[in-house]
Amino acid sequence: MAPNPPLTETETLLIEAYTRILSEPFEDKYEDRWQDEPFDRAVDEFKAKAQEIGFPDPFELLSRFKIDSYETIRAQLKKGPPPCFRPGWRSPLLGQRIDPMEVISRCKHMSGPEYRGGYRIVVFEFWACWCDPCVQAGPELSDLAEEFAGRVAMIGVNNESIFGETKEPNLPLLHEFLSENRDGFRHTTYVDNAEGYAKETVYKPSGYRGIPCVIMLVDGVVIYVGSHQETFRPTLEQALEAIESGMAREY
Repeated sequence: MAPNPPLTETETLLIEAYTRILSEPFEDKYEDRWQDEPFDRAVDEFKAKAQEIGFPDPFELLSRFKIDSYETIRAQLKKGPPPCFRPGWRSPLLGQRIDPMEVISRCKHMSGPEYRGGYRIVVFEFWACWCDPCVQAGPELSDLAEEFAGRVAMIGVNNESIFGETKEPNLPLLHEFLSENRDGFRHTTYVDNAEGYAKETVYKPSGYRGIPCVIMLVDGVVIYVGSHQETFRPTLEQALEAIESGMAREY
C-alpha cells in the first residue's frame, strides 16, 4: 500500500489558501468566541481564490482530507480542537508507569529489530498506514532511532482502527506497506493485537487524539505524550543527558 501521491503545484496552492483563509484565522475562535459573519466573508474570499487557482469545486481536493462542505468546516471550527490540542493541556498519563515488555508481548513484531528490553528510554509511536502525517513521520523516527541507537528504543505500534471500533489487524496490508516503504520505516515496528491492547491501555488513556502519537517512557514512567515534533526531541535529549550524567531526576 503506497502513500498518497504528493500534491501538485496547484493543489498545494489550494491547500495553502485554505489554511491561510479558512483555517488559521479561526483556530482560537471556537465556542463562545465564534462569530458567523467573519467566517462567511472568509468563505467568499476562499471561493474566489480557489477559482483563480483553477478549482471551481475545491472539495474535489479537500474531500481527500475529509472536508466535504463549508458547513463541515464551520461546525468543526466552531466546536474547536480536542482538549489535547488546546494550550496548557497535560496528558493524564504523565507520571504513570507502563511496562514496555507487557505492551510488546501482546503485539506482533513486523519489521526492524525486535524489542527485548534493557532500555531506560522507550518511545512508543502509534500510527496507521492511511495516515499521511504518519507516513511522513516514519523516516524521521527511523533517523532518530539510528542516531540514538543503543540508547533509545523507538517502537512503532500500528493500529489501523485506532479511532474506531477495534478490528483484527490487517497483516497483509501492513506487510505490503512496510515492504514498499522499507527505506523509510527502518525502526522497530509492531502491530497491535485483535483486542487493541496497546490502544486500550496506552494510547486511549493518554488522552491524545491524533496520530502519529509519541509516548516516551524513562525507567517505565511516562514523561512525554504528543506529536513527534513540538518538544519531543528536546525532551528526549534532556532525558538522555540526565541519565548519562548520572543526575537524579524526578519524572
